[in-house]
Amino acid sequence: METAQFTLWGSQCQQMIAHCIATSGILTPYLEHGQILFKGSSTVSCLSKLVTGDTLRICGRWTKNGMKGALHKCKGAHFMLYRQGKAQKVDDCLEQTMKGLGPETLFITGANALDAFGHAALLIGSPSGGGYGICMPYLYTEGIQTLILSSVLKLIPGDLTQIMSHVSMRRCGFSYGMACSLAPIPGEIITEIEAIQFFAKVQAQIFAKGGFFGAQDSTAIQIQGERDQVERVLTLVEYIKTLPEEPPVDHDSLDECNFPCSECGSHHSCGYSGRQNIFHKIGGKE
Repeated sequence: METAQFTLWGSQCQQMIAHCIATSGILTPYLEHGQILFKGSSTVSCLSKLVTGDTLRICGRWTKNGMKGALHKCKGAHFMLYRQGKAQKVDDCLEQTMKGLGPETLFITGANALDAFGHAALLIGSPSGGGYGICMPYLYTEGIQTLILSSVLKLIPGDLTQIMSHVSMRRCGFSYGMACSLAPIPGEIITEIEAIQFFAKVQAQIFAKGGFFGAQDSTAIQIQGERDQVERVLTLVEYIKTLPEEPPVDHDSLDECNFPCSECGSHHSCGYSGRQNIFHKIGGKE
């Protein structure tokens, strides 16, 4: 039995999860006999690039300026259906697509929050939940299997089932960028730990988080197993450390919104667009 330790920072954690899942065999039944519906996130886009060759469009994101959307309407897919080796953008026919899906479908999404009780949630900045709001009832009722790809960096204190009832974009009076709500995601959560254990016959454990001087938001991971399996993981770690820091996503969707933009009308309480309903002004300017 051998033991090894390594660290990964944020985008490397995303790549680790994606590469482990892509090569683990967990997708094989859906690739051969069903379909996969990818929902855009930076981690899921890493996976879709590996599986389909195509990246995904990013919608909401948070930056140093707060919760932001995309600056431009982009042509790339945020929802991509992959079936029989062919990828199809289904953003414009999402509800019709969802009506035709069932237990032979794997839905893959990211998450913005995880808790210690096995719950996951997405940030929602659009009325009625945007595209995910369309998907959500079908995920609960149609037997669709869901994988939630998310780093342990998204782990928050508390119980999300309680927190969700207190976080509301409509009750928020001020936000740096769009105010957000939280929506639950039913499914199996895959963090770095589960992904590594799908990839190799090792026991994986996260034992610290932190980082400094360019390695902020890093995760320290220990693995134990037979030498060949430990070497298998370390070889992947070294490869991931050679990849670009920026995850592979649709580049047209990377620019963040600023006032005025096409989505200003639907974003609640944004201080940049003057839609806040409390007194505070960004920078103290009237």
